[in-house]
Amino acid sequence: MRRKFKPFPIILLLILITGCGSTKTNLPDSSEASMKQQVMQEVEKLSEEPKTEDEAEEAASETVDAAQQDEADADIDKVEVSFDYTRMSTHASNQIAVWVEDESGQLIKTIYASGFTEARRGYENREDALNHWVMAADPAAMSDDEIDAISSATPQTGNIRFEWDLTDEAGNRVPDGRYFIKAEGALYWSSNVLYTGEIAIPGAAPGEIEVIMERSERENSDNEDMMQNVRMEVVSE
Repeated sequence: MRRKFKPFPIILLLILITGCGSTKTNLPDSSEASMKQQVMQEVEKLSEEPKTEDEAEEAASETVDAAQQDEADADIDKVEVSFDYTRMSTHASNQIAVWVEDESGQLIKTIYASGFTEARRGYENREDALNHWVMAADPAAMSDDEIDAISSATPQTGNIRFEWDLTDEAGNRVPDGRYFIKAEGALYWSSNVLYTGEIAIPGAAPGEIEVIMERSERENSDNEDMMQNVRMEVVSE
């Protein structure tokens, strides 16, 4: 229900502002100006049109949505990357890397890189092996200890799962910004596949995120089933 507009108090306030026509106050100029400012503020309050019931409900809904989004941002714990992996019998295949970049393309963290490409420096003999990860991570500049810390044996066939805990290589929580989670597979010689998902911090809501696939050789079907059903999900606990 709307409040009825009451002109009478406003009239009285306007009289105070104008000083009742020719009547003047004995207040100092600064006090009079301050008084007029306060009166004008009261006039604005009295003349403000109150919200309808629908408008009030909409404003309340927006407040709740904002609060829920803030709560979701605070509860985000990690990003999970999973896919079905089939180990191939051919040479020049089976290599995998999972890592995170910021929006400028800088490496934030390598989550996993398979042993041949990393620990055994296989990229030195095969420049096309995980070339996206090699370009981002620059493993040639890493020490053997740094290599060992992020590499592991090539996995066996099955569903594989990795996690990014929203930290950088030093273990520090990443600052607000846009981040790209990437998973790359060396399918067969120069044929690679790259999967990319994007999140914003803050702003990422728990749940599955869109994954975009790129193939270096779309016409090459060799070992194309090596990485399938790639899924990336923001998780809150």
